[in-house]
Amino acid sequence: MNDAWRQLVRWTLADESPATDSTMEVTLQWAPPWAAWVTLVLVIAAVVFFGWIYRKENLQRAIPKWAMLLAVRLTLVGIVLFMLYGLQQQPFQTDAPDLVIAVDDTESMSHLDTFSPGDESLIRSRVDAANLGEPTRWNQARTLLLENNESLMAKLRDRYNVRTYWMGESGRALTVPDDQFTELLQSATPDGQVSRLGTSLSQILEQQRGRPTAAIVLLSDGVTIEGPSLSEGAQQAALRGVPIFPIGIGSQQLSRDLRIEEVVVDPIAFVGDTLTFVVRLSAQGMAGESVRLSVADRENPSLTLNEQNVTLPAERVTREIRLQFRPEEVGEFDYVVRAEIEDGSTADDNFSVTRKVKVLDATIRVLYVQAYPRFQFRFLKMLLERQLKRSPVSGEDEKAFELTTILQDADQSYADQDETAQVAFPGTREELFDYDVVIMGDVNPAFLSREQLQNLQDFVQVKGGGLIFVGGQFYLPWDYRSTPLASLLPFSLDDARRSDPDQAYVQPIPVELSDLGLNTLPLQVTEMPADTIAAWRGMNQVYWHVPIEHLKPGAQTLANATRPDGSKQPLLTQQFIGRGKVMFLGSDDLWRWDYHDEFWMQAIRYLARSSLLDSDGSVEITVDRSTYRTGESATVRVRFFDESEAPPADDGVQLTLEKPDGRTRTITMSRVAGNRDLFEATIPGLTAGDHRLWIVQPLLRGDSGETEPPSTQFTVEPVAGEMTRLDMDLAELRQTASSTRGEYFSFLEADSLLEALPRGRQVRIQTLPPEPLWNSWKLALLFVTLLIGEWVLRKRMGLV
Repeated sequence: MNDAWRQLVRWTLADESPATDSTMEVTLQWAPPWAAWVTLVLVIAAVVFFGWIYRKENLQRAIPKWAMLLAVRLTLVGIVLFMLYGLQQQPFQTDAPDLVIAVDDTESMSHLDTFSPGDESLIRSRVDAANLGEPTRWNQARTLLLENNESLMAKLRDRYNVRTYWMGESGRALTVPDDQFTELLQSATPDGQVSRLGTSLSQILEQQRGRPTAAIVLLSDGVTIEGPSLSEGAQQAALRGVPIFPIGIGSQQLSRDLRIEEVVVDPIAFVGDTLTFVVRLSAQGMAGESVRLSVADRENPSLTLNEQNVTLPAERVTREIRLQFRPEEVGEFDYVVRAEIEDGSTADDNFSVTRKVKVLDATIRVLYVQAYPRFQFRFLKMLLERQLKRSPVSGEDEKAFELTTILQDADQSYADQDETAQVAFPGTREELFDYDVVIMGDVNPAFLSREQLQNLQDFVQVKGGGLIFVGGQFYLPWDYRSTPLASLLPFSLDDARRSDPDQAYVQPIPVELSDLGLNTLPLQVTEMPADTIAAWRGMNQVYWHVPIEHLKPGAQTLANATRPDGSKQPLLTQQFIGRGKVMFLGSDDLWRWDYHDEFWMQAIRYLARSSLLDSDGSVEITVDRSTYRTGESATVRVRFFDESEAPPADDGVQLTLEKPDGRTRTITMSRVAGNRDLFEATIPGLTAGDHRLWIVQPLLRGDSGETEPPSTQFTVEPVAGEMTRLDMDLAELRQTASSTRGEYFSFLEADSLLEALPRGRQVRIQTLPPEPLWNSWKLALLFVTLLIGEWVLRKRMGLV
């Protein structure tokens, strides 16, 4: 029975309505003399019986008149049944539900925020009217509870049993009477040293266990320094069905902060080639300000190699900036990327990052094999023949690539006329191992012996050479089933469909980089990422490609071709095999592309790394910062400068972390996608003290032959009080409200709090004597009136 029906029954039958304030609850109760189905049978029987009687008495009478008599008679029967059911109202003495008001009393609440001009005047005027001084967070919270003679508190106390708590270091109940609340709040100060808001909320909920809690109102900046966050503590409130209504105390304007989050650079560079540093810069509270990013050699910091001035466009932003220059000297260098804001301030941890790069002066030896002289062969041959580099010794231009070509369909005269041409594929393993990179075009495997194919497989797996296949319409990859090179292809040949060489391919195939390809430096054909994406998407000269259905485990897609039906197929793939790398380009149409030269030069250098490096076991282990705060996470990276020394498994690197108490734990690292040489791991929940990290897997040996694992150290400082984080955590407060079905309010919106709060559930504490309604004089008067009215109506109708 709903509330409207209860109110109607009470108003109709009760002599006087009992008090229905927050301390009283009234329900209606029945005492049925029999089962409900008996009443239903009686009603149906009465309808049938009286209807039959009235129809039989006078069939000539108008239907409306005897229908009225029938209705009156049935109403009389209904009143009798109603009285037999013994309706009575049962009052209960109740207690109002609890409303929890929790006030954050930690030291961060003493902070004086910077507001927008409009908000500041409104907030200051209200705090001044409450005679509380400066509009600090603490004074704002007290203003909401004390202004206008505690008008808000008075309204809440009329509806709820208001229970107040301090929260911060812990959840503590205020046990003072209501008339002393004002005095306590005026004299209190925010002196909590550590915010544990999630823990405090859990403690408040535990103290409220068993009590009807309508809602929890939080007055806080939402910042948690130790332990579970506020939204994590709110999960317990959500399970109990207690909504939380946070009132955010603080400014939504962010404090100024600048940080270099990451610097990515190719660890191997060539003299005279462009070296690119991809810098991820994050900032907040610095909209419109200018930041100068620069890169310099740590040994000569006064000489800036490249710099950019960046204007920050928003209050909170993360941007990728590229710094580029051409190294002119050979050696191993530590390059420092530094950020400097317009006032000239810097900080070692946040504003500078060091990366180690080996600069080589090497002519890459390339073997290019092709069956017939297609356009791709001619364009790439011309590029590698004319590409020059500046010698750091003589200062003169030298060839960047030492090219050897083999054209299977050519005759002897071709080899005599072209200085790059050879008649036959290298016959011995030693001859093949003289090269750094092999380009296999559409080569007929029938012209290669089994031993030569096996040597090519060893060239990749054992020597660490680079191999790139360029798919063709006649031989590659279909004729390489059951050959040693089948294991080098990044896909299975079982489901590879052969192309029709007679088909006319006239529709261009859309091409785009995968997410992995976008983050792979050799595929960056332009300076800016957006331009690189556009360059690959603008490649509208690919008309044919090898259809690849399934890649082998471990193979990676760098670029995709889009089918007419919208599905994607791998166009450019790579995989790491043994010490070397293998790439597969599924089309020979790239010679038409505007960025053909940039792609091939970078791809060849990328494939040549392992072959060119003299392995010295050099491995670098770094953390993103040297100093952390308690509870923060550290990002650790391990880079193998000779990538052929990197373990083949993606989880093949393990570290040992030694904590300040001497205990150790093992950390398994994951390979960074697209990087053979780079592994990464995150260490969460750091505790205070000095930590040490070293590599335990794989085992590395130094010059002495003994195991000398690379190591690094970092320090975790204890939280230096509440004032280390001063930005109001708006996202945390909103998440807390959303997860508990509450609502978030700012200081200026808190006037709407009362309308948003739920009524809560009354608690019955005493049962009062029941009041019968079935014997009401109003009901008896209605019964007699209907009985007389029926008799009068029957007389006027001439019925007995």
